[in-house]
Amino acid sequence: MMRAPVFAVLVLSAFAQTAVPPAFEAASIKPNRSGGGNSSSHSRTGLLQMTNVSLRSIIVRAYRIKEYQLSGPDWLRTERFDIVAKPPSASTEEQLMPMLQTMLVERFKLEMHRETKDFPVYALVEAKGGIRFKPVDPTGGTSTNSNNDDKGGELKVERTTMSRLAEWISSRVDRPVLDMTGLTGAYTFGLKFSIESEKSDSDAAKYPIVPLAIQEQLGLKLEKRTAPLEILVVDRAEKVPTEN
Repeated sequence: MMRAPVFAVLVLSAFAQTAVPPAFEAASIKPNRSGGGNSSSHSRTGLLQMTNVSLRSIIVRAYRIKEYQLSGPDWLRTERFDIVAKPPSASTEEQLMPMLQTMLVERFKLEMHRETKDFPVYALVEAKGGIRFKPVDPTGGTSTNSNNDDKGGELKVERTTMSRLAEWISSRVDRPVLDMTGLTGAYTFGLKFSIESEKSDSDAAKYPIVPLAIQEQLGLKLEKRTAPLEILVVDRAEKVPTEN
Protein backbone atom coordinates (compact mmCIF):
# COMPACT_ATOMS: atom_id res chain seq x y z
CA MET A 1 0.00 0.00 0.00
CA MET A 2 1.32 3.42 -0.94
CA ARG A 3 1.94 5.85 1.91
CA ALA A 4 1.13 9.55 1.66
CA PRO A 5 4.20 11.72 1.22
CA VAL A 6 5.42 13.24 4.46
CA PHE A 7 4.99 16.81 3.19
CA ALA A 8 1.32 16.15 2.38
CA VAL A 9 0.69 14.89 5.90
CA LEU A 10 2.37 17.99 7.31
CA VAL A 11 0.28 20.28 5.11
CA LEU A 12 -2.95 18.55 6.16
CA SER A 13 -1.90 18.72 9.79
CA ALA A 14 -1.13 22.42 9.52
CA PHE A 15 -4.48 23.05 7.85
CA ALA A 16 -6.31 21.22 10.61
CA GLN A 17 -4.58 23.36 13.19
CA THR A 18 -5.35 26.68 11.50
CA ALA A 19 -8.98 25.62 10.92
CA VAL A 20 -9.67 25.62 14.67
CA PRO A 21 -11.43 28.92 15.45
CA PRO A 22 -9.82 31.12 18.11
CA ALA A 23 -11.65 30.79 21.42
CA PHE A 24 -11.60 31.92 25.03
CA GLU A 25 -10.30 29.46 27.59
CA ALA A 26 -13.42 30.11 29.65
CA ALA A 27 -16.45 32.42 29.39
CA SER A 28 -19.24 33.19 31.83
CA ILE A 29 -22.44 34.61 30.31
CA LYS A 30 -25.31 35.72 32.56
CA PRO A 31 -28.52 37.56 31.64
CA ASN A 32 -28.71 41.06 33.14
CA ARG A 33 -32.23 41.88 34.38
CA SER A 34 -31.35 45.12 36.16
CA GLY A 35 -33.32 47.26 33.73
CA GLY A 36 -30.58 49.90 33.83
CA GLY A 37 -29.49 51.79 30.76
CA ASN A 38 -25.79 52.03 31.54
CA SER A 39 -23.37 49.49 30.14
CA SER A 40 -19.60 49.03 30.23
CA SER A 41 -16.98 47.01 28.44
CA HIS A 42 -13.24 46.73 28.98
CA SER A 43 -10.37 44.29 28.62
CA ARG A 44 -7.61 44.31 31.19
CA THR A 45 -5.89 42.03 33.69
CA GLY A 46 -6.21 39.19 31.21
CA LEU A 47 -10.03 39.31 31.04
CA LEU A 48 -12.71 40.69 28.74
CA GLN A 49 -15.53 42.06 30.89
CA MET A 50 -18.86 43.35 29.56
CA THR A 51 -21.64 44.51 31.89
CA ASN A 52 -25.31 45.05 30.96
CA VAL A 53 -24.45 44.93 27.26
CA SER A 54 -27.08 44.14 24.61
CA LEU A 55 -26.54 41.21 22.30
CA ARG A 56 -26.67 43.67 19.41
CA SER A 57 -23.78 45.69 20.87
CA ILE A 58 -21.76 42.51 21.39
CA ILE A 59 -22.21 41.51 17.74
CA VAL A 60 -21.32 45.01 16.52
CA ARG A 61 -18.12 44.99 18.57
CA ALA A 62 -17.14 41.40 17.71
CA TYR A 63 -17.42 41.94 13.96
CA ARG A 64 -16.02 45.51 14.03
CA ILE A 65 -18.98 47.03 12.23
CA LYS A 66 -21.03 50.17 12.73
CA GLU A 67 -24.43 50.05 14.42
CA TYR A 68 -26.25 50.74 11.13
CA GLN A 69 -24.50 47.78 9.47
CA LEU A 70 -26.38 45.19 11.53
CA SER A 71 -29.90 44.05 10.68
CA GLY A 72 -31.76 41.75 13.04
CA PRO A 73 -34.76 41.26 15.35
CA ASP A 74 -35.65 44.00 17.83
CA TRP A 75 -34.92 41.81 20.85
CA LEU A 76 -31.18 42.03 20.09
CA ARG A 77 -31.37 45.51 21.65
CA THR A 78 -33.33 44.51 24.74
CA GLU A 79 -31.68 41.24 25.82
CA ARG A 80 -28.67 42.22 27.94
CA PHE A 81 -25.84 40.20 29.39
CA ASP A 82 -22.88 40.25 31.75
CA ILE A 83 -19.85 38.51 30.26
CA VAL A 84 -16.49 37.62 31.77
CA ALA A 85 -14.20 35.84 29.31
CA LYS A 86 -10.63 34.64 29.82
CA PRO A 87 -8.46 34.52 26.68
CA PRO A 88 -5.29 32.46 26.39
CA SER A 89 -2.30 34.10 28.04
CA ALA A 90 -0.45 36.77 26.07
CA SER A 91 -3.47 37.39 23.79
CA THR A 92 -3.59 40.83 22.18
CA GLU A 93 -6.60 43.15 21.98
CA GLU A 94 -6.78 42.41 18.26
CA GLN A 95 -7.15 38.67 18.96
CA LEU A 96 -10.09 39.11 21.33
CA MET A 97 -12.66 39.94 18.66
CA PRO A 98 -12.31 36.64 16.71
CA MET A 99 -12.66 34.87 20.07
CA LEU A 100 -15.83 36.86 20.75
CA GLN A 101 -17.16 35.82 17.34
CA THR A 102 -16.54 32.17 18.21
CA MET A 103 -18.35 32.62 21.53
CA LEU A 104 -21.38 34.14 19.77
CA VAL A 105 -21.58 31.21 17.36
CA GLU A 106 -21.06 28.52 20.00
CA ARG A 107 -23.09 29.95 22.89
CA PHE A 108 -25.80 32.00 21.14
CA LYS A 109 -25.97 29.83 17.98
CA LEU A 110 -25.52 32.98 15.92
CA GLU A 111 -26.02 32.63 12.16
CA MET A 112 -25.65 35.57 9.76
CA HIS A 113 -25.12 36.43 6.13
CA ARG A 114 -23.74 39.50 4.35
CA GLU A 115 -25.60 41.80 2.00
CA THR A 116 -24.86 45.06 0.21
CA LYS A 117 -27.41 47.80 0.66
CA ASP A 118 -27.67 51.37 -0.61
CA PHE A 119 -27.69 53.79 2.31
CA PRO A 120 -28.36 57.52 2.50
CA VAL A 121 -25.08 58.88 3.87
CA TYR A 122 -23.24 62.09 4.48
CA ALA A 123 -19.91 62.59 2.74
CA LEU A 124 -17.39 64.44 4.92
CA VAL A 125 -15.57 66.81 2.54
CA GLU A 126 -13.60 70.04 2.66
CA ALA A 127 -15.69 73.20 2.74
CA LYS A 128 -15.01 76.20 0.56
CA GLY A 129 -11.88 77.91 1.85
CA GLY A 130 -10.23 74.67 3.01
CA ILE A 131 -9.61 73.11 6.38
CA ARG A 132 -8.78 75.17 9.46
CA PHE A 133 -6.39 72.77 11.14
CA LYS A 134 -2.97 71.36 10.26
CA PRO A 135 -1.42 67.88 10.26
CA VAL A 136 0.68 66.90 13.27
CA ASP A 137 3.21 64.21 14.11
CA PRO A 138 1.17 61.02 14.76
CA THR A 139 3.70 59.75 17.31
CA GLY A 140 2.06 59.07 20.65
CA GLY A 141 -1.28 57.72 19.47
CA THR A 142 -4.73 59.23 19.42
CA SER A 143 -6.44 60.73 22.45
CA THR A 144 -10.04 61.94 22.67
CA ASN A 145 -11.64 64.04 25.37
CA SER A 146 -15.36 64.71 24.98
CA ASN A 147 -17.16 66.76 27.60
CA ASN A 148 -20.84 66.88 26.69
CA ASP A 149 -24.41 66.22 27.77
CA ASP A 150 -27.71 65.89 25.91
CA LYS A 151 -27.45 69.51 24.78
CA GLY A 152 -23.91 69.42 23.39
CA GLY A 153 -20.44 70.24 24.60
CA GLU A 154 -16.80 70.27 23.55
CA LEU A 155 -14.64 67.74 21.78
CA LYS A 156 -10.84 67.82 22.01
CA VAL A 157 -8.79 65.33 20.02
CA GLU A 158 -5.08 64.81 19.51
CA ARG A 159 -3.55 63.06 16.52
CA THR A 160 -6.84 61.74 15.17
CA THR A 161 -7.74 60.81 11.58
CA MET A 162 -10.58 62.02 9.41
CA SER A 163 -12.10 58.53 9.34
CA ARG A 164 -12.34 58.59 13.14
CA LEU A 165 -13.86 62.04 13.04
CA ALA A 166 -16.43 60.72 10.55
CA GLU A 167 -17.30 57.92 12.99
CA TRP A 168 -17.78 60.43 15.78
CA ILE A 169 -20.03 62.64 13.64
CA SER A 170 -22.06 59.57 12.59
CA SER A 171 -23.26 59.10 16.17
CA ARG A 172 -24.59 62.68 16.28
CA VAL A 173 -26.40 63.04 12.97
CA ASP A 174 -29.24 61.19 11.25
CA ARG A 175 -27.22 59.06 8.80
CA PRO A 176 -23.78 57.41 8.44
CA VAL A 177 -20.85 59.71 7.67
CA LEU A 178 -18.12 58.57 5.26
CA ASP A 179 -14.73 60.23 5.12
CA MET A 180 -14.29 61.59 1.59
CA THR A 181 -11.87 64.39 2.46
CA GLY A 182 -8.83 62.66 0.97
CA LEU A 183 -6.89 63.78 4.07
CA THR A 184 -4.65 60.96 5.27
CA GLY A 185 -2.65 62.55 8.08
CA ALA A 186 -3.13 62.90 11.85
CA TYR A 187 -4.72 66.07 13.21
CA THR A 188 -5.27 67.87 16.52
CA PHE A 189 -8.23 70.22 17.01
CA GLY A 190 -11.17 71.17 19.20
CA LEU A 191 -14.86 71.43 18.40
CA LYS A 192 -17.71 73.14 20.28
CA PHE A 193 -21.16 71.88 19.32
CA SER A 194 -24.82 71.53 20.25
CA ILE A 195 -27.07 68.53 19.62
CA GLU A 196 -29.59 69.24 16.85
CA SER A 197 -32.43 67.35 18.52
CA GLU A 198 -32.18 69.50 21.64
CA LYS A 199 -34.61 72.39 21.21
CA SER A 200 -35.26 74.46 24.30
CA ASP A 201 -37.66 77.40 24.52
CA SER A 202 -35.98 78.67 27.67
CA ASP A 203 -32.46 79.11 26.42
CA ALA A 204 -30.69 79.42 23.10
CA ALA A 205 -28.14 76.83 22.00
CA LYS A 206 -24.71 77.69 23.33
CA TYR A 207 -22.86 76.42 20.25
CA PRO A 208 -23.87 75.64 16.64
CA ILE A 209 -25.25 72.19 15.79
CA VAL A 210 -22.69 69.61 14.62
CA PRO A 211 -22.96 70.18 10.81
CA LEU A 212 -22.55 73.94 11.25
CA ALA A 213 -19.88 73.55 13.93
CA ILE A 214 -17.58 71.46 11.74
CA GLN A 215 -18.01 73.91 8.86
CA GLU A 216 -17.40 77.05 10.89
CA GLN A 217 -14.66 75.71 13.16
CA LEU A 218 -12.92 73.03 11.07
CA GLY A 219 -13.55 73.99 7.44
CA LEU A 220 -15.37 70.71 6.73
CA LYS A 221 -18.92 70.04 5.59
CA LEU A 222 -21.44 67.23 5.14
CA GLU A 223 -22.94 66.47 1.72
CA LYS A 224 -25.98 64.20 1.28
CA ARG A 225 -25.22 61.22 -0.93
CA THR A 226 -26.14 57.56 -1.44
CA ALA A 227 -23.52 54.82 -1.12
CA PRO A 228 -23.52 50.99 -1.14
CA LEU A 229 -22.49 49.61 2.26
CA GLU A 230 -22.08 46.04 3.43
CA ILE A 231 -24.36 44.90 6.24
CA LEU A 232 -24.65 41.79 8.38
CA VAL A 233 -28.12 40.20 8.61
CA VAL A 234 -28.87 38.00 11.62
CA ASP A 235 -30.66 34.84 10.47
CA ARG A 236 -30.70 33.13 13.85
CA ALA A 237 -29.68 33.78 17.46
CA GLU A 238 -30.76 32.28 20.77
CA LYS A 239 -32.03 34.56 23.54
CA VAL A 240 -30.71 32.12 26.15
CA PRO A 241 -27.04 31.14 25.66
CA THR A 242 -25.85 27.60 26.35
CA GLU A 243 -24.65 26.86 29.88
CA ASN A 244 -21.35 28.21 31.17
